[in-house]
Amino acid sequence: MASNKYFNLYHQKQEQKLVNDLVEEAIKIHAIDAVYIPRQIEKIDSTFREDPLSYFNDYHHIEVYIKNSDGFEGDGDIFRKFGVEIKNQITFTISRNSFVKTFGKELERPREGDLIYLPMSTADDLYEIRFVKEDSVFYNLGEFYTYDIQCEVFTAQDESISTGIEEVDDIGNDMSELFLLSIENSTGEFTDNEIIYQGDSAIGATARANFVEYVSDTEIKVKNLFQSFLPENGVVKGNTSGVEAILTQAIDTSDIQDDFSAQNKSFVVIDFSESNPFSEDE
Repeated sequence: MASNKYFNLYHQKQEQKLVNDLVEEAIKIHAIDAVYIPRQIEKIDSTFREDPLSYFNDYHHIEVYIKNSDGFEGDGDIFRKFGVEIKNQITFTISRNSFVKTFGKELERPREGDLIYLPMSTADDLYEIRFVKEDSVFYNLGEFYTYDIQCEVFTAQDESISTGIEEVDDIGNDMSELFLLSIENSTGEFTDNEIIYQGDSAIGATARANFVEYVSDTEIKVKNLFQSFLPENGVVKGNTSGVEAILTQAIDTSDIQDDFSAQNKSFVVIDFSESNPFSEDE
């Protein structure tokens, strides 16, 4: 027996297009304007299949529908031996048609590892895409119309975030390990997020970092540190501005002594290769 050809619409492109337009319109009505931030890949580690040098410097505005109805999902806030971990999860629904209009040929689909910024007063945070479900509504009239994007609160791993959106970049700066450089006799002012370095050039620098802000006339805050800034290695230079300054001291601001939840407290390593590590006797 064959299906009724007058009611079988699974191959009707016009009907599929109608549903696609209705889904896109429904999402736009109930959506929140978010910011999609693609992860820029620098070099994939062939062993661990990850990129320790990835960064975020581009963005696209896109509307998302929050699928969670009763709050965040996931494991919530977990207290572990190394501090508190936030495992809040949220699911966004994005129209496939809208995604294609926004990204064109740049991206075929949302990618795991990319970020979504949700500008809300109580959920103003960055979320990392952990999984993209492509068949949440299964073959409605023979086609898929949406992506369900499962996200988790982003935990930075020294990625550089420089999108040009102040709120997003501030979150990135707060997540980054920051350092203070004491300088003097500066020839000008460094520009936002420019590379500052010691050495002959930024490429062959003995030390390199990204400028964050001025703390005072003689102190600057930097992030994404590569190697160590040392006073004996000469002046600090700005790659974009051409500013030069004499380095007097470099301080690691991550040395938090009084923060109970800090994950960088000092600890003691006992060498059990010794016959009696607890005694002063040989």
